[in-house]
Amino acid sequence: TQSRSSAASDVYKRQVEDKWNRIYSEHQRPGRAAAVLTDNSNILPVTGLALDLACGLGSNSLFLAARGLEVHAWDISTVAISYLAKRADSQGLNIQTRVLNITASVLPIDSYDLIVISHYLDRTLPPAILNATRSGGVICYQTFTAEKEISIGPSNPKFLLQKNELQSFVPGCEILAFKDESNNTNSDDPLAGRAFIVARKPKS
Repeated sequence: TQSRSSAASDVYKRQVEDKWNRIYSEHQRPGRAAAVLTDNSNILPVTGLALDLACGLGSNSLFLAARGLEVHAWDISTVAISYLAKRADSQGLNIQTRVLNITASVLPIDSYDLIVISHYLDRTLPPAILNATRSGGVICYQTFTAEKEISIGPSNPKFLLQKNELQSFVPGCEILAFKDESNNTNSDDPLAGRAFIVARKPKS
């Protein structure tokens, strides 16, 4: 039974990888960095080590590295990671890329000064993300909400934030910024239909 479960997991992983490789093969221009970063740049660290989880083409990684952070960028898509690695190299930015199936077990404890995860929702990850953040470090989440009134982003409730769910991802942390734009239907607004939170882990 265990081997059957493992085989099913491998098949699903390959399907996800193939899906995103196909998407990134067709769209190879990174968009702008997530609003959770650009809107709150004044409260983000400019030195130290950052982790961009499910980084895609790396717009967040490029933004953070250009500000002076060393960045680890992880994604399941070999196409996206290859593209980001070349772009970082051509711009002389300190970004270390890894092709990785992102699970809670791969996150190292007490390692990052900033972790950003945008437009990716896996509810098994928040405790591991909190543990991977250093004392005094910053966590940034942004993704689509279940209450969004704009027809972009996922439709599966599994991948949509419930009202005020973001706060539950950062228990015991200081909330530095929070915004919910579920009612925003302006397709030109990078936060339409989304919510973000920026939280600081307490200093131990």
